[in-house]
Order: sequence, then structure tokens, then C-alpha cells
Amino acid sequence: MIWTKTDAGRLEIQSRRLVNDRAQRNLLLLIDGNKAADGLLQNVKGVSAADFDSLQALGLIEPATVGTKASSPSVPDSDVPATPRSALGYAEFTTALTQLISRELGLRGFPLTLAVDKASSTKELSEVATKVVNQIRDRKGLAAAAKATQILYGV
Repeated sequence: MIWTKTDAGRLEIQSRRLVNDRAQRNLLLLIDGNKAADGLLQNVKGVSAADFDSLQALGLIEPATVGTKASSPSVPDSDVPATPRSALGYAEFTTALTQLISRELGLRGFPLTLAVDKASSTKELSEVATKVVNQIRDRKGLAAAAKATQILYGV
């Protein structure tokens, strides 16, 4: 099952009123509507399936709707090039992408930084880059997303 944060879950991350357990807070931070519960259980130390139930009972997460993403609607993939520009090699593209996440998304981009680290091919890295540009567009607008696309792809 894939989970997504509710509005209350997003506010909880900032306020820290309902969830005091560190492992549950880490789990809540990583729930993004894209990762399956099994993968999160493997990657977050000290959590179990019961923690998903606890967070759901508090109204902080909900099952993701099939075919939709947790955040606001993303841009079509056709707006973002499929591969990095030729001027940037794999290592340079990784560095540029990581710096962009840090600068534009801050701590909210942490799951994407982890995805960059896990990416082992240009294709996987480009998929992460598309998510980054989409999140920047959702959070900061079209101008910031266009600038991010220019930095990463040169277009």
C-alpha cells in the first residue's frame, strides 16, 4: 500500500505536537505518496506496520489514491527533458541536482536527496530530476521551475 500525508500530517511535521516517537516522525517525513509501505518499513529503522495504523488513526496519513500523487498535480513529463544536457556528466548532474534540492526545497527535499543517492543510472537520475522540478513548480511557481530546468538541462 502507498500512503500520503494529509494536511494535518504536513502541519504535524512543523509543530511536533502529536508524534513524539523519533522513528514515527522519520516515517512521517518520508511518506510522500510515491513509496510503498514495504519499502518504507525496510528503510526506516524502528518502525512496524502498526506505526502506519497509528499515524492514520491520528489523521496524519491516508492511503494514496491509485494513479495520483500526494502533492498537488505535477507537470507532464513532456515539459522536462528525459536526459541531462550533454554539458553535464553523471557526476556533475548529480551535484547540480543535489544543490538544487537543498537550495529550493530545503528539508522538504530530503526524500529526493535520498533518491539521488540511490540512483544508479542516468534514467533513474532523470526521473528524480523530474520530481524535483515538479515539486519546485508546485512550491515556488513556474519561474523557479523554469530556472531549475535551465540549470539541469540547459533548456
